[in-house]
Amino acid sequence: MAFSSLVAITLAIFYISGGSPAAGDSFTVNLLHRDSIDSPLYDHSMTFAQRLGHALQRSFINAKRFQRNQHGSTYQADLIPNHGEFLMNISFGNPPHKTLAIADTGSDLSWMQCKPCIKCYNHTGPLFNPKSSSTYQPVSCNSTTCQAMDTTSCSPMETCQFFESYADGSVANGTVAEETVTLGGRVIPNFIFGCSFFNDGIFQPAWAGIVGLGGGDFSLVTQIGPFGPHSKFSYCLIPYPVTNELTNKSSKMTFGDFDFGPNVVSTPLVLIEPKTYYFVTFLGISVGNTRINVSDHSAPSTAFSKGNMIVDSGTTLTMLPRKLYGEFETAIKNAINLRTMKDPEKHVSLCYRSAKITSVPKVMMHFDGADVELGRENVLVTVSKHISCLAFSPTNGLGVMGNIAQINHMVGFDLWHNTVSFKSTDCEKI
Repeated sequence: MAFSSLVAITLAIFYISGGSPAAGDSFTVNLLHRDSIDSPLYDHSMTFAQRLGHALQRSFINAKRFQRNQHGSTYQADLIPNHGEFLMNISFGNPPHKTLAIADTGSDLSWMQCKPCIKCYNHTGPLFNPKSSSTYQPVSCNSTTCQAMDTTSCSPMETCQFFESYADGSVANGTVAEETVTLGGRVIPNFIFGCSFFNDGIFQPAWAGIVGLGGGDFSLVTQIGPFGPHSKFSYCLIPYPVTNELTNKSSKMTFGDFDFGPNVVSTPLVLIEPKTYYFVTFLGISVGNTRINVSDHSAPSTAFSKGNMIVDSGTTLTMLPRKLYGEFETAIKNAINLRTMKDPEKHVSLCYRSAKITSVPKVMMHFDGADVELGRENVLVTVSKHISCLAFSPTNGLGVMGNIAQINHMVGFDLWHNTVSFKSTDCEKI
């Protein structure tokens, strides 16, 4: 999923060798939110409430990807074609061909629209031409790389073909290849990506393609440097701007080793297929002294399972199991005890006039081995000039810890030790 804050975010990537980054060996690229004033997708005619409303709506679309059926886990990527969240400057080939692509934490394989396009969506920039690159190399059908991928086939030319389809009918199809990638001036050789010659569906003209930041074998996270099984990355998201206010401050994401120091809590990452998503075990949520447990709301015929929530910075709201959410909303109402209002965009159910809220109860999300305390900026989101709403919503599928709940927390993923860590932090000061 892609990151859903309303500000520009800076991605600092550390090149790891032997399990830890060399001192000072880092490079930085910018990630622009699709609603950032610096983004080519920025719509000056939209109000703050409309932009935030679109982000909240993306939460509901995104949550559908994480629903499980009775016979196992099936996950459908239906968010990316419609609602890419952040744009990344990235160059492919030698000489480098600079593109602006969607940075997506909810997918693995990166793909770019390429020449010659059999069928392509309208793109504002020039297409990548593999024939112009001295380092482009198609992957063969019988290679271990091709055989390790899920949605590949063999072309008449014996090259590996990828096919990505989305719930709204959008598709991307082309050749799996190795190529040189340049990020922030740092060169990454032999990067596995998809050179797409057939694309159809709902894509924005500014998008050259997708950059996958998930946890799978062929994501950018895994492929940058000699990460191997030692992949680590972290980020700290600053609060959303209030109404149309803009800020020069940015969120930061670091690829490589991290040390949060004291007062950090950690919970195991649960290894569930697909490896793309970051699963944790959610035990419940507290409002003041009232704790609401997931186990109390499990159906008698359904055993409580590990990995029942995804930590996803590409989803805006935090999605809670429907019955648990009902008790949680009631507890919030009882604690705030003010006259409620309606969300002008009708996305969330519990809202208040912002000026009337003098205090917010202590809210704690309970995970296996980690209690994460939420502040006011995690519990309520300003949806218009005068209205703040509960930044949670019910779901019938897997729970999702969205990015509002992660604001002002250092969040670190250690894919070597399979943990995710949290530390309360003023992200504007780091």
